[in-house]
Amino acid sequence: MTVRVEKCLSIRDLQQQARRYLPRVIYDYLEGGADDEACLSRNEDRIRAHTLRPRYLVDIGTRSQEVAVFGRTYASPFGIGPMGMLGMVRHGGDLMLAEVAHRNGLPFVLSGASNASTEAVAAKAPGSWLNYYPCKSDEIERDLLKRAADSGIETLVVTVDVPLHAKRERNMRSGWVRPYKPTPAVIAESLRHPAWVASYLRHGLPVMENIRPYAPRGTSARDLTSFYASQVPTRHQWGLVGRLREQWKGNLVLKGILAPEDAEAAAAAGVDGVIVSNHGGRQLDRSVAAIDALPEVVAAVGHRMVVMFDSGIRRGSDIAVALSLGARLCFVGRAAAYGLAGYGLAGAQRAIEILRGELDLTLGQIGCPRAAELGPNCLWERRASDAVPVRVPARRSAAELVS
Repeated sequence: MTVRVEKCLSIRDLQQQARRYLPRVIYDYLEGGADDEACLSRNEDRIRAHTLRPRYLVDIGTRSQEVAVFGRTYASPFGIGPMGMLGMVRHGGDLMLAEVAHRNGLPFVLSGASNASTEAVAAKAPGSWLNYYPCKSDEIERDLLKRAADSGIETLVVTVDVPLHAKRERNMRSGWVRPYKPTPAVIAESLRHPAWVASYLRHGLPVMENIRPYAPRGTSARDLTSFYASQVPTRHQWGLVGRLREQWKGNLVLKGILAPEDAEAAAAAGVDGVIVSNHGGRQLDRSVAAIDALPEVVAAVGHRMVVMFDSGIRRGSDIAVALSLGARLCFVGRAAAYGLAGYGLAGAQRAIEILRGELDLTLGQIGCPRAAELGPNCLWERRASDAVPVRVPARRSAAELVS
């Protein structure tokens, strides 16, 4: 049963509505990860493992979530990160999320695998960022970057953590494989989600507008996805970063950095920022949780560039933890997409309201009224020497147990 959007109290509530609205094949694409999906739970569990140290008798009458990044002041220290093929989740999904982020004073990053074009998003939400997956064609790369600059895009986010296509078993089992042609079983299951089916029949398979100009004339929406897959991924080496730095005059950000050595190399190459991320658990199932990699990256380059974070955020308090560990800005993906799926524009707005409200409560509860002042002093990190010893009962033999 669909509940009114205002009755959704948490991101988990929005997730349940997304599951009801979407056919399994689309929900699994949105929700799934690589291999056993252990990294998905690791990302969330490791954030939750951090606890906050409250300080009381502090004046919290005025609280602020504002944060300044790349010369812009955002209303809250989080934005909406890049997610591909959002048009399958909701028709016009990219534009909806761009609009709601812009309306709320948050950054929005258009995916390199988007359905909407750079030009359309830049017109709908000035100040949006663009995500770029390095492709095999230098000509396509040059033109994509030129179009972005001509559209007024100031920040280019280059994804570097997809050197190969991942093994996403959930997607394979549910039918999300190229070419995207539903099997009878997928069609039968989809009919249990009539609202999504009605939208799909009305609008058809969404087109990857950013890549369409480079495919052969008349290429179908379905074949465009295969054309895109023929271009991405390509070999990732540091020469790529140098080339992009020469071409792109705006802010250059690398997304998918987990090692301090890579962060230092990025700083040396003239990169302006990094996003500590493991692609939301969608690439390497044995990856370190992004939140565990964050402190080392901050220590290595936090004084030289903007360090940001994504992967596993489901609560406003998660954002507070990441900021306390040194991130300047966080990005959410699935959290916003759940709201988009369940309710469209209203659901995306509700996701932002939930996270913003939870973060505001967290700031007040811990006695840190300004999000920009969150730091290590806001965390309770028990040292190993402080651990309370736990007595483990001696193991009893089978004979003792039955005696």
